[in-house]
Amino acid sequence: MATLLQRRSMQGFIAGIFAMGVIRFVLTISGLPDDIVKYFSMSVIVGVGTLYFALTTDTHKERQWAAFLLVLPYMVIEVVALGYTWVSGHPTIFHSTLYSRGFSIALHALGHLAGGLTWEPLFVYLLMEIIWGISLLFRRK
Repeated sequence: MATLLQRRSMQGFIAGIFAMGVIRFVLTISGLPDDIVKYFSMSVIVGVGTLYFALTTDTHKERQWAAFLLVLPYMVIEVVALGYTWVSGHPTIFHSTLYSRGFSIALHALGHLAGGLTWEPLFVYLLMEIIWGISLLFRRK
């Protein structure tokens, strides 16, 4: 993990996801409509990182760590923003109808915390493995 964290590319993706989350938070608490804020997407950066690390890591273990490291800043921003919404009562895009799926804010925050440490990195890892596997088919031809 240490070598993956030392890669400038991973540092860039972590910083990019975190920065996009902060921008998204600032825009939503500033009162910008959700229809605009939704385009400031951490998920897009995670998606690009998923593709990038699927193709540039050498081992399954590196891809597993990459998946975890890509989800970590996303989860931190989500949980902190949901905590802000919960404590302040100020509505944000993070707990809007579009993203909360009808769950209470407590369950929504707990879901992001639990998901960010379990199934979300696993899902990203599985996507990386699929992309890596497909890339092998093209490299062998």
